[in-house]
Amino acid sequence: MPDPDLPALLYDKHSPPVFEELDYGILHDFIGQHLRVAYEVAYADFKLRLGDEALKPGYFTILTLIVRNPRITQTQIALASERDKSNVTNALRWMEDNALIVRHLSFNDRRTHMCTATQAGIELQARIERKAAAHVQALNDAISPLSRADFARTLKQMIAALQPQAPE
Repeated sequence: MPDPDLPALLYDKHSPPVFEELDYGILHDFIGQHLRVAYEVAYADFKLRLGDEALKPGYFTILTLIVRNPRITQTQIALASERDKSNVTNALRWMEDNALIVRHLSFNDRRTHMCTATQAGIELQARIERKAAAHVQALNDAISPLSRADFARTLKQMIAALQPQAPE
C-alpha cells in the first residue's frame, strides 16, 4: 500500500522520478552529508595535485608532525592529529616499512615509543608540502578570508560539541 505522505511519483513503476524534482527530505539540512562531500572533493583535489606521491591526508599529517617534532611519541601524535591510536599505529607501521621513519624506545620510559623521520621521510614530506601548498590555496580561494575564519570556528565548535567526552 503506498504511503500517502510520499508523492505518487515515487510509485510509478514505469519511469524514475524527475531528477530535478527529487524530494531530499531531511537531507536538505543534513550537515554531515555536506561535510562528507566536501571532504571527498577536497581529498580528490589533494590527490590530484600530489600525483604519485600522494599520501592519505592522515598519513601526511602524521609524517609532518614527526618531521617537525623529532622524538615525538605515538601518544603525542594521536593527540595532535586527533586520530585514535590504532590508526596512528597502522600509519606508523606503514611509514616504518617504507623507511620514512624510525621508532625507538625512550631511555626514560621503556614503554614509550618515539618517532623520528629518516632522510627519505624528511625529503618526501618537503616535496608533498610544496605540492600541498597549491591545494591549501585552492581551499582558501573557495572561501573568502572572513568566511574562512567563521567556517574554521564553526567546525571547531561542532567538533567540541559532538566529540565524546572521556569519563572523569
